[in-house]
Amino acid sequence: NMHDLVEKGIFSESVALDVIEQGKSIKITQKVNNRLIYATGKPVFESGELDKVIVYCRDIEILESMSKQLSELRKENERITRDLSKYSAEYLSSNQILNRSKEMDNILKLADKVAYVDSTILIEGESGVGKSMLAKYIHENSTRRDKPFIRVDCSSIPETLIESELFGYEEGSFTGALKGGKKGLIQYADKGTLFLDEIGELPLSSQVKLLSLIQSKQIQPIGAHENMEVDVRIISATNQNLRELIEKGKFREDLYYRLQVVPILIPPLRERNADIVPLIKLFLSRLNSYYDLNKNISPSGLRCLLEYSWPGNVRELENTIERLIVTSDSEIIDCDDVQHSLNTDGKINDINLSHKETMEEYEKKLIHSYASNYSTIRDMAKYAKIDESTLRKKIKRYGINLTKD
Repeated sequence: NMHDLVEKGIFSESVALDVIEQGKSIKITQKVNNRLIYATGKPVFESGELDKVIVYCRDIEILESMSKQLSELRKENERITRDLSKYSAEYLSSNQILNRSKEMDNILKLADKVAYVDSTILIEGESGVGKSMLAKYIHENSTRRDKPFIRVDCSSIPETLIESELFGYEEGSFTGALKGGKKGLIQYADKGTLFLDEIGELPLSSQVKLLSLIQSKQIQPIGAHENMEVDVRIISATNQNLRELIEKGKFREDLYYRLQVVPILIPPLRERNADIVPLIKLFLSRLNSYYDLNKNISPSGLRCLLEYSWPGNVRELENTIERLIVTSDSEIIDCDDVQHSLNTDGKINDINLSHKETMEEYEKKLIHSYASNYSTIRDMAKYAKIDESTLRKKIKRYGINLTKD
């Protein structure tokens, strides 16, 4: 008799007795011989009268053990999936992140560590070293991987528009505002990652609002009367010396320290020679497939490529390999082809020039070469795979006189 079992303490309570008393299905947690049991009692009626009670019992300790095992299996499955994605040759190749060199190997190990936290990251390095690729790599290996990755090139948005583009605006907030207002890029990045490329170009007025976002996790669109909650992970990148900009009053010091909780410096390609040959092979394979060709580089051609200083880094190397593939007459690209393509004539660098001056001189030559093949700055920028506004700034900075549209 269930009453006797309850009175003797064998059962702490009886779900069957509760079902008999209330005439409906009941679920309870009870103790049976000091073991926790999850019990479900269901009444069975015959001609409107209660005929019997069926009780389903589940040992909670076993359920908890099974739940724990399932959780551990899920974690292990996620870890394996991450590792497969992380070390997949296809993934690394498509993102141009090769870690044959010790320098890049250390950077990827650091990136893996910080991917699963929300600390702000500042990626520094020369143009073309792969800052955008590293930011994308961190996002793809984070818990936010299924959420948006929004890249903002701070140098390509006019200063008068950057605040409205980033933070959005309400209807009627200024002349020309869209009906219904507009969401900002920060709102589109909600729950995901906001990558601010060329952060050194961000105007001081927008720096103030960005600092507020980092501190409060809130933004105030232009014309709005209330703040809006947003959840974004911020990664920024620059090829400028932000400390120099701080000294010149062009960058906020408090924002700098907020952005570089985790600083990552990507060394230029000339300081990680171990990555050059794998990158060459990667670009050769990809571009041969794209153009349906079968060209290769001779040992002498490889030697010339290795001797070059690559001021434009990985981006310049990729563009050079593409130029060699599409312009060379022979199936085998040799040193003469390389020297002609790089316009070095056997001299890799002028020893009288500093590295910065060498980079500037080469960049000027590149711009002139683009101009000789394309009639508009738009087409030049498209070929060089850079933003049109960035190319215009470089032309203006170097004082290059081009009669382009």
